[in-house]
This record gives sequence, C-alpha cells and structure tokens, in this order.
Amino acid sequence: MLIVPVEKDTIKTKDGLIYKVVEYTNYKDGGPAVYGKVKGDKTLTLIYFFDIAEINGVQVEFVKGAKVFNALGKILRAQHLPQPDDKIMIASEKEVEVKALKLRSKTVGPSKGLLVKDDNDDYYRLTQITDIERNLHGDYFDREVFMKLYYDYLGV
Repeated sequence: MLIVPVEKDTIKTKDGLIYKVVEYTNYKDGGPAVYGKVKGDKTLTLIYFFDIAEINGVQVEFVKGAKVFNALGKILRAQHLPQPDDKIMIASEKEVEVKALKLRSKTVGPSKGLLVKDDNDDYYRLTQITDIERNLHGDYFDREVFMKLYYDYLGV
C-alpha cells in the first residue's frame, strides 16, 4: 500500500528516534520532508522522507522515484490514497485507472502536490478527484475527509 505521512502520525527514523508529525513540507532541497516533534518538547525537527523507517508502528520503504512510501503492513487511515489499479473519477466526470503516485514531479511542477498518474501517463491532482473505486477493497470515499487528511499534499 502506498502512503505518505500525515499530521498526527507517529514516525520512527532510521536512527530510532520517534516523532509525532506536525506537517508536511515540499519546499526543501533535500526532498520531501515533514516537521515532527518529540513528546514533551515543542521544538520542531525537520525529517526527510528518506530517513523514515516506520509510520504508526508499521515498517515502510521509501519509493525513491515516486517519493512516497510502500507500507509493509496495514496502516489505518480514515481515507486511503488511490492505489495502482484503483479507478478515480476526476472533476471532469472522466474515470481513469491509477498507474502510480508521484510527489514533487519535475515534469508537472514540484509545487503541484501529490499527483496520480494514469495508464496514458497523464497526471491528476488530488483536488481533481471526486471518487475512488477501489480495486481490492470496498472502502467508501468521503471527499471532504480525504481533502482534510491530505491537505498538506494538495499543492498550490
């Protein structure tokens, strides 16, 4: 399952430190990152995606090209991101099959947020998604909850 860290997730870095995610930031030269804080400390720490080993107690692998994570276990979310082979309905009432996810695309623009790529290599922003038809499970889609959860990844 492809995921990204969101606000209030607990992440563990490769050096064993545990943080609570405060927010995602796209604007770092070293790549995508989150700001996190240690319990009992108000100081924010910048954590690059490539330094994250676990999200919410589940081991993750950083997918370098896509700049997202592959969860090696079940991650609980109110709404999940579209996954490969899911179908998304976009704002223009067009249904497309998901091929991949991409964060910080140089082709489309790094400030466009998390993008969904289809079989024709066209990209769609999260804000364009009006519904998701899951390939493997029957999760219902609540667009309002989805937009709140992935707010930091919507782009500008």
